[in-house]
Amino acid sequence: MSGLRVLVVTSYGDHTALTGGRLRRENVVLGLRESGHVVERVTVSARPGPRSAVGAARLAATSGFRRRARSADVVVLADVFCLPTMPVLRRLGVPVLVDLVDSPYRLVGSAPRVSWRDRISAFAQEAQLVPVMQVLLPMADRVTYISDEDVRVDAGRVRRMPATSIVPNGVDTGLMNEEPLAPPDDGYIAWLADWDYPPNRESLQWFVHEVGPHLPDALLRLVRLFGHGDPWPRAIADEPTRRVAALVERAGFVDDLADVYRGARAVIAPVTRGAGVNNKVVEPLAAGRPLLTTSVGVRGLPDAVRDVVRVADDGSRFALYLTEMAAEDWDRDGAAAGRGSVAIMSWRRSAEAMNVALHAVVAEAVSRQGPVSR
Repeated sequence: MSGLRVLVVTSYGDHTALTGGRLRRENVVLGLRESGHVVERVTVSARPGPRSAVGAARLAATSGFRRRARSADVVVLADVFCLPTMPVLRRLGVPVLVDLVDSPYRLVGSAPRVSWRDRISAFAQEAQLVPVMQVLLPMADRVTYISDEDVRVDAGRVRRMPATSIVPNGVDTGLMNEEPLAPPDDGYIAWLADWDYPPNRESLQWFVHEVGPHLPDALLRLVRLFGHGDPWPRAIADEPTRRVAALVERAGFVDDLADVYRGARAVIAPVTRGAGVNNKVVEPLAAGRPLLTTSVGVRGLPDAVRDVVRVADDGSRFALYLTEMAAEDWDRDGAAAGRGSVAIMSWRRSAEAMNVALHAVVAEAVSRQGPVSR
């Protein structure tokens, strides 16, 4: 079973990824192909979220999807929004692996509940998890997560949890292969995120209200936001948000991560909510840039990484560390230490772990029902 026929279903397109889930999925697909598998990919043509879940159900009802699934040795559902295909895949009898990445229960459990809108939103998210996690997920043969922590959270909530495997995130090979140079004199402070993702917008609002008041205008002008989507609400209601939005530069989506880090004097990742391991935390270290994040940002990372980053959960302390980073000269030895802390986190290692998980799924299916004829 060295080369499997793998059908990968994702709610993301084939565009170049920047950070987070998109980056992982692109590298996992590439790694599977490089491992000798024949990989066919089908993309749900809708934005990730409830729309793509509906799109996945519609896709599963098509004859083309069923034909592709029947010809595959294993189907990989590359994100949670593809789970509505599960009833059809179960009827077809094809083995299914779900790359859940991080714990939906942990992510929803950390949602803000300050205002009545927050509480309604959190309740709605929890309600959506019931059919997804208690009905659809147990139909799968195996689930891959990014960390043991995420497994423990979901295993404690899902009544019929499938078998699990850990497939860690990696670091862009190009970042590790390129020797870092000192940043330019006019280097900026980079912040990379998918701004359509609610937890990232929540992090920005935390920065605005808790960190921004402690920073002078000149320092805020050094901060540059990279990533897909609009980070600011259409109606910027309060003065702190208007101030930061007017001073912080919005750079948009970029194709080349190395270009972003090459021009940065430092990187910030004020993660206030999330699960799993953040690429936006480990990648700057691979690029030889100092990093400032929160305790959520380093959750699940080894001590070697924690030892080389600044961590602050209090707004005033975050502002203090940011001010220090902006004033410091680039430290070549510190950059080397940061790169060394993430040296083992490669996408090749991730692909090897996914390869083991895929073969386990197929072997388990064969032991239950014998070889499947296509």
